[in-house]
Amino acid sequence: MTHIVGKDAVETLSPSMVLTFRALIASVSLLLFVMMRERRFNLLAGITKKDRIRIVFLGLLNIPINQFLYLEGLKYTTPANSALLYALTPAIVFLFALRVHWEKLNWKKTSGIAIAFLGVAIIMFEHGATLDSANTKGNLLIFVAVVAWSLFTFLGKPLVPKYGALRVTALHMTIGTLLFLPIGLGNFELKEVATISGNLWIELVYLGLLASCVNYVLWYYALGKLETSKVAIFQNLQPILTTVIALMIGKVVLSPELFGGGVLALIGVLLVERG
Repeated sequence: MTHIVGKDAVETLSPSMVLTFRALIASVSLLLFVMMRERRFNLLAGITKKDRIRIVFLGLLNIPINQFLYLEGLKYTTPANSALLYALTPAIVFLFALRVHWEKLNWKKTSGIAIAFLGVAIIMFEHGATLDSANTKGNLLIFVAVVAWSLFTFLGKPLVPKYGALRVTALHMTIGTLLFLPIGLGNFELKEVATISGNLWIELVYLGLLASCVNYVLWYYALGKLETSKVAIFQNLQPILTTVIALMIGKVVLSPELFGGGVLALIGVLLVERG
């Protein structure tokens, strides 16, 4: 639902404004909850200097890069396209793991990565291979967001067993919000806030509480229990469910490029996982 709700929100408000509300709702809610749960105000206590630097970097990857580029790209492309691009997460996470020798390359994984990126290329240039296309611009922005999300997933895993999913999520979300606020507040329009409807407020709360708080905590909790690639593979359910829901409510048209590119992307990712 996040891709559909997010698309609807950025059609009314600017992406930076949507993210300002989303990030503030998520970070304040998580911070207060974790402080009450752990009965302490200093959530950085006991965290090594090296891990603090990593948490700051996770915050940068998460909100100013991943979430902002995602919402900015969603303004130009479709919910189905964005969900399919995020299905690349397992393949990109595998490439990061390969870089640090956590994974070994074989023909299945090599061909899977090639097929997945071919499928994504078809989707990205669905309306012609030109950077002048708004659709292409949106897809490229979301592709960069997916790379940031994959690196965020990869780098966050080692912290979860040490400090817990809730604490790590609250910290990187809060730091990411603080890093983004100068941009968000710089583009803040009070007149625009006055025009926000009841339905749009519900969407902003959904993006803040469910798409950020609940989603991120569950994601990191799973990372603490399973291998990174096994967690990332669940990302592949997202384009299927998003496309079905978007088709049902008339938010997307199933083009040959979307269908063919999506099938190739999913086949490629499955090959990586089975390799």
